[in-house]
Amino acid sequence: MRMTEEQHAAWKAKEARRAGLANVELQTKVVPAATKYRNVPTDGYHSKREAARASVLKLMQESGQIRNLREQVKYLLIPKQDGERECSYVADFCYEEFASGEWREAVEDVKGCPDQKWPIKRKLMLFIHGIRVREIK
Repeated sequence: MRMTEEQHAAWKAKEARRAGLANVELQTKVVPAATKYRNVPTDGYHSKREAARASVLKLMQESGQIRNLREQVKYLLIPKQDGERECSYVADFCYEEFASGEWREAVEDVKGCPDQKWPIKRKLMLFIHGIRVREIK
């Protein structure tokens, strides 16, 4: 079980009182919880792979290959109904690319280890929004 910083401070104070060290500050280190797939958050992104892809896309936008780059865009797949929560998909990157003489929307998701929900959400994006999500590995 992981403790919040407030819970940890309260526990630390309780242990100090129990040990008779009411005025002594105990030195302990709070270790952040490990992520589900052991990814390492980097530069504000969920993983190193996602941060690397973001830098490539930003360079492509600066060179004019793509435009309107957006990050963490939410798409509604199934609306809220009868006490059930909505089902949505959050794309890592959305942008417009020039193909076949016109600008078209492209959606990318960086995947290191796809979870069980991924194939369903990918198919729902194609069925509902007509968008084929590119999986970047």
